[in-house]
Amino acid sequence: MLKRLLAAALLFGSACLAGPAAAVEREVTFQGADGVPLAGTLNVPDGAGRHPALLLIQGSGPTDRNGNNPLVPVRIDLLKQLADMLAAEGIATLRYDKRGMFANKATMPTDPAALPNFTRWDAFVEDAAGAFRFLAEQQAVDPARIGIAGHSEGGLVALDLTARGTVRPKVLILLSTPGRPLAAVIEEQLERTLEAQNAPPDVAADMLGASRRISDEIIRTGRVPDDVPAGLKALYPDYAGPFLQSLLRFDPAQAAAGLDMPVLVLTGKADAQVSVERDAAALARPVAKLPGSQVTVPEGVSHNLKSVEENGPGFEGAVAPEVLEKLKEWLAEHL
Repeated sequence: MLKRLLAAALLFGSACLAGPAAAVEREVTFQGADGVPLAGTLNVPDGAGRHPALLLIQGSGPTDRNGNNPLVPVRIDLLKQLADMLAAEGIATLRYDKRGMFANKATMPTDPAALPNFTRWDAFVEDAAGAFRFLAEQQAVDPARIGIAGHSEGGLVALDLTARGTVRPKVLILLSTPGRPLAAVIEEQLERTLEAQNAPPDVAADMLGASRRISDEIIRTGRVPDDVPAGLKALYPDYAGPFLQSLLRFDPAQAAAGLDMPVLVLTGKADAQVSVERDAAALARPVAKLPGSQVTVPEGVSHNLKSVEENGPGFEGAVAPEVLEKLKEWLAEHL
């Protein structure tokens, strides 16, 4: 049970918003890192001219282009719902499946020795760069008005990509995105999960100590140690050393400090995975100096931006109306 819970826990100009428009969705393929072909969905509003656009990047683990995760037994559809809303506002979107997953399953190496390099963090960041460039090449898209919206870990991909200067989005939207280095977020999530499972204090202490030791060793060596406890293997897969080393070293707030475009930080106050007080606040400090940037914390909204009052844990149902309204309002002014 712990393995399942941990895997599920871990790891957006005014003239363009003139009114509802029909949209055309089509399946597309573009090249990611190392020439790996990636399948996605391009959603373009109907109508002549070039549209503003957003690249949508999903969260951690086996999450598909629509925002669904097979470890969660309900439909989340977060990115699909956002794409539909944005299309109605005249904004094109591209969302895509991760390398080696879902429609891209055939790209997964059959040789286990190739997995660490194939799944390295830089490859996912470079995949997002390929998606951004593909979106900019579309005839129906205005290349000067493309932003990136990342959810949860997808926000970290968006931050890293933008901070590197590989691409230059007009705006950046960080949805339910950690603002602290991953080790601190993992420890907090692990503590909460152990508490919810009523783990005895000695068991909880051993598990937290093991997680700290493992993350320290991954940062130091780039390899996952051989003695990962069964309850932590979902967090630290054998092949994921290079991926985790980069991600554990990444400081989101430091990356945000180097940005020079408007940033919207949006974290639900009922988010059980990312902390408003620690993560949203950490991002708020560096983006406060950026003209047009804003931090918003809607009440009763979950990590997946759904209403917890209407949908319990906040996995299923429609995106909370206050989230959609904030996105519409902010994009109307800045994209």
